[in-house]
Amino acid sequence: MTTRLSQTLIAVRGGRERDVIDDVVRAMTDAPEDAYWARRLFDLVRDPVVATRLASQIVLAVQRWAAHDPAFFVHERYLSEQLAVWAWPREVLEELDEKLELADRSLTHLVMGRLWLEARRPPEDMVDFYGRAARHLGEVEPRLQVGAWHEAMCEALGVADPADLARRADAILATVASADRDRALLAILRGAARAGNWELYDAHRRAFGASEAEGERRNSELVRLDGRRAEQELGARLPVPSFRRLRQPPLPKEDVVEDPLEAKTVRPPSRPR
Repeated sequence: MTTRLSQTLIAVRGGRERDVIDDVVRAMTDAPEDAYWARRLFDLVRDPVVATRLASQIVLAVQRWAAHDPAFFVHERYLSEQLAVWAWPREVLEELDEKLELADRSLTHLVMGRLWLEARRPPEDMVDFYGRAARHLGEVEPRLQVGAWHEAMCEALGVADPADLARRADAILATVASADRDRALLAILRGAARAGNWELYDAHRRAFGASEAEGERRNSELVRLDGRRAEQELGARLPVPSFRRLRQPPLPKEDVVEDPLEAKTVRPPSRPR
């Protein structure tokens, strides 16, 4: 009985949530000038199944919210959690690539670059998603290379093109604000460790936390990356052990001369059964 009651309550709650979402979709359709309903939809759609059902409505909501508050996409660090981008299917991003047209083309690239970077992706599609993000972010003009752009660019190149990250790391860091510098540095260190480019890692490791008054800050991810670096360095210094057994030539057999006087053990015949 308890199980049936629980199932009934879940069904009722699920039905109510769906009714609320559908009400927001209707309000968004009836009031295209009110960006509140677009933002409200992001708060409610946090399930991949629901996001797939409402893919077209999510595209419309992004268009309206980006036109209403473009600074949100420039400065908001936790974009995926704020908009639940992790729940969106790939089709939403592909449709936005075709339909999102802001008044500022450079801003359009910045929005799309960040969305491709923050989206849910299976491991086999990571290079593709990050590559799309890097291409969009590469089209952003210097005047909009502020806020989260540096961190996003380093993160995208760290997966899509680690060699390009190594070439451009100094140039990217040269334009980042001091408040955002550690975030960009950590993205570079993450990409360098992922690619095994320890020369790039060592070149920027000491700079992390240098702007802090108390000196270098402790960062849990940085501790993990440092441990990986130390393990790599230790492995390079130690010889690789070999577990193969050394084969020794067999010892020569000595000829045994039997002594005729030596007593020999004679076993008695077994008794018949």
